[in-house]
Amino acid sequence: MRIYLKAKHWQLFIALVGSIFFAQAMMASSMLSGDLPSPLVMIAPTIFAAIVFFGWLWSVASACSKALPPELVSSTKPMQLGLIYALVYFMISSGFFFSSNGRLPGYIVVMHLLAMASIFYSIGFTAKQLVKLEQGKEVSFSLYSGSFFLFWFFPIGIWFIQPKINQLLGGKNA
Repeated sequence: MRIYLKAKHWQLFIALVGSIFFAQAMMASSMLSGDLPSPLVMIAPTIFAAIVFFGWLWSVASACSKALPPELVSSTKPMQLGLIYALVYFMISSGFFFSSNGRLPGYIVVMHLLAMASIFYSIGFTAKQLVKLEQGKEVSFSLYSGSFFLFWFFPIGIWFIQPKINQLLGGKNA
């Protein structure tokens, strides 16, 4: 996971946003040729982007926890379980979205909301850990809200957050 801490902002941007654009280009190409887009063409780049994004969050939060003084450390286990759940949900549920009948079972909605909550928790946790490391003290949401929104809107935020991560964590063993 150290690769995330040393990667430049443009490298992460290309990996994250490039895979999403690749999926869109493949879908458009197949639709222009008159074929239905293959579910695999849509699912694979999306799963790749999720793995990169979740790996980035996991890596930053874990490295921050290792670098923080013991009195400021929070357990990363809930965040890690949330990211694992969200990734497994994406892989399993994608079959429902490409099914031929067009109807989703009701429990998928609950699973989807839980995955969304897990992702938001992970983003908030990571932002808080990063700001705690930067400031050296416990922080409230008003102090880490900027980082929270930059992680959330990662195509823009990555250009601001990753240089800070490189500076704080890139040279340390994590």
